[in-house]
Amino acid sequence: MALEFNKLVEQIRKMGRMLQELDFDQNDRLHMALERFQAASDLDAIHRRIEQVRSPDISGYRGAAPLDPEYHEPICQVYPPPPVPERAIVIAADGSQVYPSEQWRIPYYLTNVGLFVYHHGEMRTPQQQTLPRLVYHPERVRDRGKRVVSSRTIDAQRTLREMQELGNAAWELRGQGVPLVALYDNHLMFWASADVTDHIEMMKKYQAALVHLHDAEALLAGYVDNPTRSRLVIRLLHLLSLDDEQLKGSDFGSGELEGLKDIDLFNVLLEPGERSALMVQNSPRNLKYRQRGKSYEIAFFYVKVASGYQSAIARIDVPMWVARDRRSVDQLHGLIVAQCALQGRNPYPYALTRADELAVVSSQDKRKLEEMIRLEWRLNRPDVDPMVFSAKLFGKRLARSLKRPHEM
Repeated sequence: MALEFNKLVEQIRKMGRMLQELDFDQNDRLHMALERFQAASDLDAIHRRIEQVRSPDISGYRGAAPLDPEYHEPICQVYPPPPVPERAIVIAADGSQVYPSEQWRIPYYLTNVGLFVYHHGEMRTPQQQTLPRLVYHPERVRDRGKRVVSSRTIDAQRTLREMQELGNAAWELRGQGVPLVALYDNHLMFWASADVTDHIEMMKKYQAALVHLHDAEALLAGYVDNPTRSRLVIRLLHLLSLDDEQLKGSDFGSGELEGLKDIDLFNVLLEPGERSALMVQNSPRNLKYRQRGKSYEIAFFYVKVASGYQSAIARIDVPMWVARDRRSVDQLHGLIVAQCALQGRNPYPYALTRADELAVVSSQDKRKLEEMIRLEWRLNRPDVDPMVFSAKLFGKRLARSLKRPHEM
């Protein structure tokens, strides 16, 4: 039965009346944030404050911090778009998945990685590749408790594969005398939590993939489109407003700037093509990356990308082997801005768009995969039905199908 929208009319009208009473005006808070941002010019003072909140009796701050003094940039500085390299190689990876189902007697899952290689500044046809992997062995589809692995585990496996294949592609294309950019569509600070099957081994493999990219001398970047949940710089601005006594009682949130996000701030501060200063996230997870090696701590900056029609704020994650080299940062900055200008109305990296198109597994693809597995099952085990249906599920299938069974 379809949703009865006539029963929602009055509820939606009440929602509209509520909207009239809400205050969406953030001008006062934004003005305060801008003033604090412009005043954040003393890097030595900022470093001292960060050291204070890293002490055992105060720790808990999860906001932005400057890079180490030998590589740091003034927090309140805006960086113009640099010259774009004449030639470069841009590799992009993205992934998709099919989750396992308990309805199958032997559950399976699929991860599919799309790779796209764009030769910037050359009249060369881009290279593209899809890398599907079907996992069906019971030891890999079930956890130690014999339960089918969770969707979080599959998502983590897809993330790991994306980074591994990005590393493999970068290794094959290394050493050509041009900047080699590796774009990944998400933040780089991947973390497999304890509810992910084999999470410790997965983290080791992810770190190994980062090492592979480092060895290939790739300019790795995690592209976070529309980072609406990021408040790292807002938290830093609040931290800098506290005195020493207030530190011990602070929850290190946003304080008077509550409700503001980093994109609100940088949407005002940045012109198209400009970026913010490089910063790091102060967190236990990032410390783990740093302990793997100083080259693997994750830094970030914000950039305003633009097409001919609109602009957007993106957050760019980079490992420290990129962040500590100003020339590499400039090359990456320029190429990301150039990539985002290629799609007309859509300010998003062209190579990532194409990688996503390659990776996606459509509903039609899923049905075709099921048909192929059913056929193989019939050829090998015709005496056993591959599916296990409950009465409830069978009833749902009948109710939602366009076809109806009829008995003669």
